[in-house]
Amino acid sequence: MGLGHATRSLVVVDALRREGVQVQLFSGGKAAEFMRGVGEQVEDIVDDPVPSVANGEMRRVALWYLRSWTAYRRSIRRTERLFEKFAPDLVVCDEEFTGVSLAQRRGMKRVFMSDELELGFARTWIARAIERRVERWYVSLQESVSLLLIPGYGEDIGNRRHIGPIVRPITLAPEDVRRKYGLPPGRFALFSMSGSGIGRELASNVANLTKEGALGGAFLAITGNRGPKIRGPGVYDLGLVDDNQDLVACSDLVISTAGKSTIDEAAASGVPIITIPIKYHAEQERNASELGYSAADSERLGALIKEKMGKRTSPMSFSGGSAACAAIMSLL
Repeated sequence: MGLGHATRSLVVVDALRREGVQVQLFSGGKAAEFMRGVGEQVEDIVDDPVPSVANGEMRRVALWYLRSWTAYRRSIRRTERLFEKFAPDLVVCDEEFTGVSLAQRRGMKRVFMSDELELGFARTWIARAIERRVERWYVSLQESVSLLLIPGYGEDIGNRRHIGPIVRPITLAPEDVRRKYGLPPGRFALFSMSGSGIGRELASNVANLTKEGALGGAFLAITGNRGPKIRGPGVYDLGLVDDNQDLVACSDLVISTAGKSTIDEAAASGVPIITIPIKYHAEQERNASELGYSAADSERLGALIKEKMGKRTSPMSFSGGSAACAAIMSLL
């Protein structure tokens, strides 16, 4: 679930198909919409509530947990019908829970892929009480699967396999990317919005900085925005795109809300990145912290843009997709 998870899952799907594996996809909401947009057949059956965000902060965590649980209860019945229809030999889920839960009930082999093995979103006493119960369930789920694939680096213990980051290959040369999206010559910063649509407020702030000249003459491209277009001088709101990795690779700076896929794509291309997480969004805060950023950095965004613009590093080579494929193939 989630757009970043969908894009990296498709890398693994392609690798599995090259090995002759028949793959049937199921997801829900915007992730399913995206996969259909790139030509995949997807069973759109899973509900995935989006956290509430206001003034740059994640809020109403208790309500989000409750909505997620009721969505899970609705979705698992649909997943059961899907299993009856396709009778899979193996179930693989990238941070989607109904598939692995149902596979456990049926005694089937199952793989769970996640780079977020902890929670930590709760701030109020009622949210913490709910989160403690969810955490016990989540830890049990991780321990129960045949393989737990982690798209990062670390020590393999028990069923855990660290496979390294999964990134999509570059498909277009920089000049072809600019031509495709109508972008002018010159330097530009890319604001990559969360696949769930989180980050519009931060994107608007960056657009205002562009208007004020904080980008030093560079223009701003925005991807992932599902709402009304963000407009302004030097601002190109491209909406949801199917090849964000190509735009990342030809940009001079990436600004994001600390999604793992965007961070990995920037590292793979050697493009500097600024990650400003949504405050209290534990996953984003942990990702940003690894790069030395925090929510408080939104107050000095102009200075960070000036410091990071165009400061490329050596591209990194990641093979998480092929490693995930090999791990999954070992169970078939």
